[in-house]
Amino acid sequence: MSRHPTRLVAALGVIAALLTVGIGRGPSALAATSTPTAGTLAWKACGGGFQCATLSVPVDWSQPTGPQVGIAVSRRLASQPSERIGSLVVNFGGPGDPGAESLRQGGAASLPAAVRDRFDLVSFDPRGTGMSHPIACVSDPTYDAVLASSPTPQNLSQLQSFYAGTNGPVDLVQACINAQGSWLADVGTRNTARDMDALRAALHEPKLTYLGYSYGTVLGAVYAQMYPTRVRAMVLDGAVNLSDTAASELHDNAEGFEQALDAFLANCAASAKCPYHHGGDPQAALAALQQRFESGLEVPVSDGRQAGATLFYLALAGGLYDKAQGWPFLASALAAVDRGDGDGIAELADSLTGRDPNGHYDDLQQALNAIRCDDRFDSLQSFNDYVATYQQYSQEFPIFGAFLSASPLGCDPRLPAPPVAEQVGDVHVSGTAPILIVGTTADPATPYNGAIDMQHRVAGSRLLTLVSTEHAGYGKGIPCIDNAVDTYFIDRVLPRAGLRCRP
Repeated sequence: MSRHPTRLVAALGVIAALLTVGIGRGPSALAATSTPTAGTLAWKACGGGFQCATLSVPVDWSQPTGPQVGIAVSRRLASQPSERIGSLVVNFGGPGDPGAESLRQGGAASLPAAVRDRFDLVSFDPRGTGMSHPIACVSDPTYDAVLASSPTPQNLSQLQSFYAGTNGPVDLVQACINAQGSWLADVGTRNTARDMDALRAALHEPKLTYLGYSYGTVLGAVYAQMYPTRVRAMVLDGAVNLSDTAASELHDNAEGFEQALDAFLANCAASAKCPYHHGGDPQAALAALQQRFESGLEVPVSDGRQAGATLFYLALAGGLYDKAQGWPFLASALAAVDRGDGDGIAELADSLTGRDPNGHYDDLQQALNAIRCDDRFDSLQSFNDYVATYQQYSQEFPIFGAFLSASPLGCDPRLPAPPVAEQVGDVHVSGTAPILIVGTTADPATPYNGAIDMQHRVAGSRLLTLVSTEHAGYGKGIPCIDNAVDTYFIDRVLPRAGLRCRP
């Protein structure tokens, strides 16, 4: 299965030391309306028909002549130069997805031909990710060891170690502080929005044309709030609910993935051709398999790894992102586990953790925690509240609950905190060109109520609905969605109000 370009917005409890936090509040005081000096992009061929460059931007935008950081950028030129409209900047999610790489590794190819023909497709590694001074805290082998450790506490002693972040082979928070220091407080979304406006200027675009998936909807909304007159067209697909607290976001994620898994299993039960049919009761088979993984089952992977419980849960989540391709691949991967083959679940898990076939991680999961705590620095919940949450979720959501709630809510107090004025804040957008929001009714990662919330926050926006069970909708070959979004990008004509599409 090829790596899907949209990346998970929630921490998913992937590793207990990565803290699940929400998207923030509190106004930004730093002026955002000045026009940045157009930086230089010295494009060079970087394979596959793509060009790459580095954009220099200030580490601290309040000190534009101070220390600089290089932002990695890639682009694919419009296929029909004579019909070219401009540049389309894409963010594939995260927070922390290295967009310059994702564009080259399938992101560009996933977009419809109508847009590839008319726009230069551009993406960048947001600060702290990819090749833009990445928040790399541990080595690849150490990260493999982290992912091989138990993802769920089983008793009070283990709950205490998960709460302290000492349950795995390394304290990831302290490792990041040791490796990155104050840089951890400079990677928030408002700084990335400023970087994106500098990119717009360097591309010589008077206004930004933008596509944001998942976390990319947060970046897009913040950009539109900061620079409302600089938006030509903007699509926010798989919108994060900016009204969520950390607790409600966790509940939405757990409920969304549990419901999506139930839909996948019901679909599999209804067809004897499903590889994980199990006599019409794949749900019972999966529950039994979960218990085996929780009891220490490890399944060999052809690259030498052993797929244990963490990769099992990540594979379930990864397979639920896409109905057309993800569901069949997940069914085959689970059936392969029955035969002692862990390759399929490892590949699905790798799509979320950013591990390539050479065993290198793209640092998304390490950057995710710092970016989210820069966006809202919530206090770490108390140990008693953490235990109560874990017990509740373990009962309420039998597959994903314990896995998702294994990390305490809030930010580790050891992390350097950005000024409150630099946190994301209560985002509302007005005075911008009409913005198109795409929401999927049963999106497991960013539930549909996030799209409704985003529509209320963005004045004059239009909501396009996909009736399906998957994460995001544009670029998946669904004609109703693709045609509506293509028309909007090209002609700046919104689809009719209330349009609902089906795969």
